Amino acid sequence: MEAQFWSQFEKRLKTRIGATSYNRWLSHLTTQDISSNTATLSCPNTFVLDWIRLHFYGDILATLREVTGQDLSLRLVVAPSREEKSRKDTLPKRQLSLPGTENYLHGLPFINREYTFTNFVVGPCNQFAYASAQAVTERKSRLYNPVFFHSSEGLGKTHLSTATGQKIITNYPETKVFYTTAEWFTHEMIQALRKNLISEFKEKYRKRCDVLVIEDIQFLQGKDKTQDEVFYTLDTLIQMDKQVILTANADPREINDLKANLRSRMGSGLVVDIKKPDYETKRNIIARKCAKEQITISEEVADYIARTIESNVRDLTSALINLIATSSLLGQKIDLDLAKETLKSFIKNKTVTVAEIKKFISHHFKITLDQLQSKSRSRGVTYPRQVAYYFCRKYTDITLSAIGENFGRNHSSVLRALNKFETSMRTNRNVRDAINYLTDKFEKSYL
Repeated sequence: MEAQFWSQFEKRLKTRIGATSYNRWLSHLTTQDISSNTATLSCPNTFVLDWIRLHFYGDILATLREVTGQDLSLRLVVAPSREEKSRKDTLPKRQLSLPGTENYLHGLPFINREYTFTNFVVGPCNQFAYASAQAVTERKSRLYNPVFFHSSEGLGKTHLSTATGQKIITNYPETKVFYTTAEWFTHEMIQALRKNLISEFKEKYRKRCDVLVIEDIQFLQGKDKTQDEVFYTLDTLIQMDKQVILTANADPREINDLKANLRSRMGSGLVVDIKKPDYETKRNIIARKCAKEQITISEEVADYIARTIESNVRDLTSALINLIATSSLLGQKIDLDLAKETLKSFIKNKTVTVAEIKKFISHHFKITLDQLQSKSRSRGVTYPRQVAYYFCRKYTDITLSAIGENFGRNHSSVLRALNKFETSMRTNRNVRDAINYLTDKFEKSYL
C-alpha cells in the first residue's frame, strides 16, 4: 500500500474509533497484501489479532472500503514485524522463561519498546513525574505505592509507566512485571468468570505478580464487579510490598462512578499530574526526533513548530513526522513555507471558539442556546450538550473548568458527561457514526 494511501487510511480510522484506541491496538498493523478483492493486514501477535477481530474488524473493513472505493473483504493474520522478530531473538533467555510473565511483559500489544527513560524528554512539565518513575525502579521499600500518573492524552504517562516496567525487568530479570489496561483486565475477568477460572485469574494477579501496571483506569467507571476485583488486587499487592503503577486521564478523585474504597486506595500513594509541554521542552523533543531521523531543520522552522503545536507531545511528534514525510515524498526542502502548509491541519482547531460550537450544536439539534446552557436533563438537551462538551475539548485548548463555565456547569459535571459520552462513542457504532458525520460537517463549516 502506498504511503499516502496508508496515511489516509490511518487518519480516517483514527477519526472513526478514536486516537486512544487506534494507538493502543491498531498502530502496529501493517499491510501484507491488497488484491482486487481482499486486503490482508498483519498483526504482531495473536493477542492483537483476537482483540481486533472482536472489537475493530467492522471499523477497519468499513474504512478500507471507504478509502479504496472497492467492496473489499478483510483478512487478518499474525506476522510480527522485523523489529519484533529481532527483539525476540536478542532478548535474554532468562527473561523469556520467567513463569507467568511472557504474556504480560512481552506478549501483549500494549508494550511499546521505544518507551524508555533514555528517549523520554524531560522538562518542567514532567520532571516530577520522571523522577517519580525513576524512584519506583529502585529495589527499596515501596515508599511510593501506588504511583498514579494522570494527564490528558499524549503527554507521556504511558511512556513513563512502560519505561518503568522495562527498566525494572532489565535491572531485576527475576521480577514478574505484569502490564495491562483496565479494559483488558475487565475482558480477562469476564472470560475467567465464564470459564469458571476466576480462582486462577485472582492467583495470577495477586500471587504471581511483583509489579503491576494498569493503564486507563477511567475505563472502570460504572463497572462495579471489576472495580471490586481491582481494589482487592491492589490492596493485596500493596500490603505484600509489591509495586503498583496506575495511569488515567484524570486525578483518581475526579473520576466519577468509582467506588469510594477504590478511589481512596488509588489516591493513597503518590498522585502525579503531567502538564502540557512548555516551549523549551518542545524544542528538545523536536531536536531529539530530528536527530533520530537524521534530519536537519532550521531554527526558524523548529521555533514555528514549537510555538504552533500547543496540544500535546503526540501531536507535536505527529506534526514533525508529517513534515519530514512531506519533504521526502515531494522532494522539497524543509523550510518555513513547507512547514506552514504541512501543519495547517494541526493548527486549524485554534480558530474555533466556544460560541461557534454552541451555535453549530444548537442549529443542528434544533434547540436554543438557552436550552443548551440550561439545567434541563431531558435527552433532547443533555445529548447535544455532551456533544458540545466533546467539540470544545476536541477543537479548543480551554480547560474542563472553562468549558463548564461556558455552560453553567462545574469541572466534575463536565468530566462526568464527557466520560459517559466517550464511552458511548467507543461502544455504540451508531453514536460513533453520527459524531463522525457531525464532525465532518462542523469542520467544513468552521475550519
